[in-house]
Amino acid sequence: MRVIPCLLTFLSTIIRITLCKVPSQPLNFDVNLISATEARYTWEAPKDFSGHGYYLYADKLVNGQPENGLLRKKKVVFDKKASHAEVDDLEPNTEYSFRMNAFNFHGDGEFTPTKILLTGGLPPRQPEILSVELLNEDPPLKARIEWKRPSLKPLESPIEKFHIWYRAEGSDKKTHVTIDGTKTSVELKGLWMGRVYDITLAAENIEGKSVNATEKLGTPTGLPDGEPLHVQYEINEDTMRISWDPPEEEKRNGNISSYKAILTPMDAEGARKEEEVQGLQHSFKVDTRKAYTFKVAASTMKGLGPYSPVLTINPDPSS
Repeated sequence: MRVIPCLLTFLSTIIRITLCKVPSQPLNFDVNLISATEARYTWEAPKDFSGHGYYLYADKLVNGQPENGLLRKKKVVFDKKASHAEVDDLEPNTEYSFRMNAFNFHGDGEFTPTKILLTGGLPPRQPEILSVELLNEDPPLKARIEWKRPSLKPLESPIEKFHIWYRAEGSDKKTHVTIDGTKTSVELKGLWMGRVYDITLAAENIEGKSVNATEKLGTPTGLPDGEPLHVQYEINEDTMRISWDPPEEEKRNGNISSYKAILTPMDAEGARKEEEVQGLQHSFKVDTRKAYTFKVAASTMKGLGPYSPVLTINPDPSS
C-alpha cells in the first residue's frame, strides 16, 4: 500500500510550510548603551517579513551564564515597521547578553546573534543636608554643615569625595572645599558678616557627581570694618560734588544703609556740614575762596564704620 508513504510526504510538506512562516532573524542587529541603566537596540526587518513585532531580550549574566538559567524578555515591540527601541531598567556595573527575534501568529522567529556588554556605573544619589550652623557671631565667622551620605545601590561605586561650594549672594567670589567621601561634615571659613550664603553640596564617585543639594545661611550684621574708597570731588561755581565707592566687599559686614559725610572749613568762620547720605555722592554749597577737609564713613544697621582718610580740598590754591 502507498497510503503511508503518501501521508508522510504530506505531513513533511505541511511542517516545512509551517516552519517557513516563522520569521527569520532580524538583520543588522546592534545594541549600544545610552547610560548605565539604558540600552538602545537597532535592527532591520527580516527578509520577507510578514510578522507582527519583535521581542527584545536582555539577560543578566553571572559568571558568563544567564542568572538562574532564565531568559528575560525585556520588551515587546508591537510595530513591525519599527527599527529601534530602548530598555531602561538595567543594573549598573553588570554584564548583559542582548538579542532579539521577530514574531507572528505562527510563533517566535529565529534569534539574532548575541551581543554581550558591560553596563557602566552611576553617579551617587543626592546627599541630604541635615544642618547648617553658625559657630560664632564675631569675626572671623565660621559655620558647620552636616549631611547624610547617600545610600549605595547594589554594584554602585563607592563615594570618593564630597564637594562643598559657598558664595555670598551678589558676590562673584565662590569658595570650593573638597573632602574625603567618608566624612559627613565640614567647617566653612572666611564668611563675611551680614550676608546670605548659597551653599551647595555634591557627592562624587568614579562615574561622576551627584545632583546638588542646596541650603542657605545668613550671617549676623556688624559694624563696617573698612572705610569708603576712592573719594574724589569736582567743583562747579559754588557747588562741590564729592563722590566715593563703598568699602571693600569683605569689610562691609552687612548691607550699607547710609553714609555720614562731613565737610569742614579750614578757617574758624565757616560751619561744619554733616550729612547722612543714602547714595555714593553728595553736593555741598561752598565758598570757592576757602579750603575744606572732607571725610566719609559707611553705616550698617549696627552703626558707623571707620572714616576715610581726611581729604584736603582747596578750590583756590592761590588765595
